[in-house]
Amino acid sequence: MDDVLTPVVVTIGVAMNVAALLVTYNKIMSFKGEKAKELHGRFALVKKLACDLEENYSEILIILSGITRADLTIDEIRWFINEPRAFLKLETYGRVSGRYCKIDLDKGEFSLTERVSTFKKRLVERGKILGFSLGLLSLISTIWYLVIINVESEVMVYLAVSLWFVYFMLLMWGGNFLLTTLSRAKQLSGKP
Repeated sequence: MDDVLTPVVVTIGVAMNVAALLVTYNKIMSFKGEKAKELHGRFALVKKLACDLEENYSEILIILSGITRADLTIDEIRWFINEPRAFLKLETYGRVSGRYCKIDLDKGEFSLTERVSTFKKRLVERGKILGFSLGLLSLISTIWYLVIINVESEVMVYLAVSLWFVYFMLLMWGGNFLLTTLSRAKQLSGKP
């Protein structure tokens, strides 16, 4: 009886997992479609208001605030509207602008800031991020180690190790966030 039941249970389990993956994939694709429609709607509204850009500047900034965190000048807004495919990259630009990326209106492209303009400078920036993360991790690890060796309760040791793990995960997330931002800036640089 168990020999027959085991393959049936495995088959049902596999079918359930495949069904869940298909539903998830379908939801992700429909979300992308909705996001594209929303972006087009905002683009059409901004393009309509751009007829008198100076007069409608504050309203355009409010509309764009749903897409980007970047503080755009009037010339940059005009560039995003007129440059093909640039409006599609507005959200990414908002994530990386300032520290790593800027708009070069003379060349009509995204460019890296002086801080990360060459391979060597990007390597140094990555080294700074990793060095800071590892240094902070070493400091936190030393503090938690001192806490653990001075505690006599087993529950407190587990609590201290758990909190150290939370700090470790937060540091890894922050380091990954900064490294990813730098990589996105590099990918964004150039013509849209």
